[in-house]
Amino acid sequence: MFKSLIQKTYLIIILSVFSFSFSHAKDDYRVESQVIVLEKALQMEPFGLLKQKENGYLYVDVSNDFIAEILPLIEAPGKLVPPSDYTNKKGIGAHISVIYEQELIENEIWHIQELEHVFTFQVKELRTVKLNKNGKTKKLWLLAVDAPDLENLRLSYGLAPKLKGHDFHITLGYQIPGNACIYGLGEHSNYWLISEEDGDEWDNSGDELSVYPAAA
Repeated sequence: MFKSLIQKTYLIIILSVFSFSFSHAKDDYRVESQVIVLEKALQMEPFGLLKQKENGYLYVDVSNDFIAEILPLIEAPGKLVPPSDYTNKKGIGAHISVIYEQELIENEIWHIQELEHVFTFQVKELRTVKLNKNGKTKKLWLLAVDAPDLENLRLSYGLAPKLKGHDFHITLGYQIPGNACIYGLGEHSNYWLISEEDGDEWDNSGDELSVYPAAA
């Protein structure tokens, strides 16, 4: 009961400053006002384990429910496509990017002591950003989050507090043209399952935004 009250209070605060944050948003992303989506996001477990891919890429592994339960709630025309890290059997699933492998190598960081440690975060807002790669453009939906502990982690290794100066985030999926389809997800007709082959062209160290430095 008390937890629910806190979540609703936080949601009211976010919505009350939405117009301000939107008008002051960077040109590279748009803050989306979808109350149901934000309410659901605030009900999710706000923590995950710090993990590392074989190539060194560092990320926080969060619940796949952030994609499975939130993406279908987004109201948007066309198709909403989950990221390849979620649909691909070899993918890392829903996650928050923390340190790219290039940063580790460039800064001579060869060992991360905090692997498998729990890190918490707070959902901030729902955003969209347009990505450009190889002459193609896609529109990405994501949840921006506040994560002071992750900022401190990066600082402890001599890095800037935020990855490329942008907010930490959870990628939810892409919005692409076409008629919406459903695959066993009830009434949410704007959710479309992408094939592994379609998603691979956008895979980059577990984070699609790494190909678009100006993104959120």
